[in-house]
Amino acid sequence: MNGYLEFYKPKFIMRSKDSVSLRITDYWTFKSLKSNKRYIVEVEGFENEFYGLKFYWKGVEKSKFRYSLLTNDYEPRVIVRSCIEVMLEYYHKNQLVSFGFVAAPDLEKDIQGKHFNGKNGSRRFRFYQRMMVNLFGPQTFYQASDTTNTIYLMINMKQLSSGIITIKHIEEKLIQTYFGEYTIEE
Repeated sequence: MNGYLEFYKPKFIMRSKDSVSLRITDYWTFKSLKSNKRYIVEVEGFENEFYGLKFYWKGVEKSKFRYSLLTNDYEPRVIVRSCIEVMLEYYHKNQLVSFGFVAAPDLEKDIQGKHFNGKNGSRRFRFYQRMMVNLFGPQTFYQASDTTNTIYLMINMKQLSSGIITIKHIEEKLIQTYFGEYTIEE
């Protein structure tokens, strides 16, 4: 990992297991010292050491748009960097992990498509992409994306080079799990 950015220390809360899919989700939290808001980070576990991350401000946890709503606290780098600390907790325990996330639309204009360019992804997607490229070099994670669906993947190079994980397999799992068409750009 390159560079240093300030972050809020995340704390593990609990683990839950979906009785139907048997998917495990870990819950983490951290608190902004600037706004005093508490954030929740959900880490869903998939096969082959693959984890999907989602986060939101706890004050909107009951909203179906919780991943899209902005806090307007003007500290997105610190908030996202705090979520990256959660990723690093998993990586330090198991250096074969891979990660993925979807950049939810962040504004009503994005939802309506006015600020969304399918070629480059949403504004939030481009922000996440810049952070990942700047913080992680290509030695540890192969970074791939589907800009149309604003999916960003950080695929473990050890897993990828050994053939345990392939881009094709990830696309198939995305289609199976989320019922859509996905094309990961390599």
